[in-house]
Amino acid sequence: MHKFAFVSFLFIMVLATLPNFLHASQPVISHITKDVVASVGEDVEFNCTVENVGRMSVSWAKRSVALSMRNILSLSDPRYTITETRDEKAGSATYSLKITKIEASDMGPYECQVIMSATDKITKKLNLSIKHPPIISAELTPQSKLVTEGHNLEVSCQATGFPQPTTWWKREDNAIMPAGGQTLPGPILRIKEVHRLDRGAYYCVADNGVGPPDERMVLIEVEFRPQISVMRPKVAQVLSHVAELECNVQGYPAPAVFWHRNGSKLQSNSQYEISNTASSHETTTSVLRIASVSEADFGDYYCNATNKLGHADARLHLFQPVIPVPSSH
Repeated sequence: MHKFAFVSFLFIMVLATLPNFLHASQPVISHITKDVVASVGEDVEFNCTVENVGRMSVSWAKRSVALSMRNILSLSDPRYTITETRDEKAGSATYSLKITKIEASDMGPYECQVIMSATDKITKKLNLSIKHPPIISAELTPQSKLVTEGHNLEVSCQATGFPQPTTWWKREDNAIMPAGGQTLPGPILRIKEVHRLDRGAYYCVADNGVGPPDERMVLIEVEFRPQISVMRPKVAQVLSHVAELECNVQGYPAPAVFWHRNGSKLQSNSQYEISNTASSHETTTSVLRIASVSEADFGDYYCNATNKLGHADARLHLFQPVIPVPSSH
């Protein structure tokens, strides 16, 4: 064979085998620890094994911030240690990153990197998830909710935690929920056509088995037009005695309560004393007291209640009892 042709042949053979040679010596990350789930205060260890490592630099990084280079840490946190274990015969090395007493801030993605050049690297990732108890968001969960009677209500409760918490709703003192039962599963409290009896404290509960469940109270307030109930619509009283007329008013917002007679509003004075006493469940008891009944006081009185949703009236009648006259024999 001609000398030049022989040299050319050898050159072609070298070129043909070069890719196989390069491929055989290319570093490969053959193993990386799987994703880790741990609790605060525990120790974790991540391992990354690189084949054909040669003199390549291998590092651990978190969110693109280098934590180590070969067996040297690049941060001064005593909780971190890095170990390089080389197998010269196999041409591989394992890089172990250990973190003791992990904190919530340690969670996130970690990356094993083989630095090939300034612009090229081989990488594999794992994720560290840290268990933490449920926390119901104060910003995303209201303290109270106002709804008009007859309207639909929807309140959302947002909770974070790992694992993802399960959420449900319950009423104060484990009272029956509007839709029945003592609990309502899920993060959203829905009540159709709200009734005033649905008002009160509701609790969102979040639990994921890590630490105690979290609870947050939401006060449901139901606004409704006034309603008046009268226990004694007809009151009998004799002259010169004290007479009391009473009406019970429900409504929210709390209604303004007034008494009327013959189209005129009555005021507290020497003849009349009006007292309004608020009690629980949006009830106001209003009493009109007449100090000494005269002939002119007999007749109809009206209890009137008004709030922004409407008004209500109730009529009460004050009369003089008929005293039977003994028949003569």
